[in-house]
Amino acid sequence: MKFETFAKYLFALIGVALLGLCGYLAFGKLSFIASADRVQGQVVELQHVRSSNKNNTDGTWRPLVRFRAPSGALIDFTTSSSSATPRYEAGESVQVYAQPSNPANVMLDDAFELWGGPAMAGIIGGVFLLFAEILRRIQRDQEPGT
Repeated sequence: MKFETFAKYLFALIGVALLGLCGYLAFGKLSFIASADRVQGQVVELQHVRSSNKNNTDGTWRPLVRFRAPSGALIDFTTSSSSATPRYEAGESVQVYAQPSNPANVMLDDAFELWGGPAMAGIIGGVFLLFAEILRRIQRDQEPGT
């Protein structure tokens, strides 16, 4: 098997797998949103996350958010993502998705927090499929008689 043929199929396989992951992640987010209540929360403080990269001494920031569950309990949580510059300020009101059956299962109503994972998987999967198509066209153009 020629290298181009192997690479074409490998890139296509990776691209399809990543697009499948994109769909799986998006479906999971949509299912979570459909089963969750949207409640008001407040950024209590910004937490500094130290970087494990020795070249990055600044680290990143993520908000600590507090909201009241339907049961009346106050719940604090931090987002799974952080950024180099704080996206929120202490005291800022934010929307939170919380599942009524498990108020500790929460997610900030933030575009990157909700859709960042599916978007990255979809974009990278699309790039792999694009490379597979480019390799297919190169291989087709190199065949004798075309």
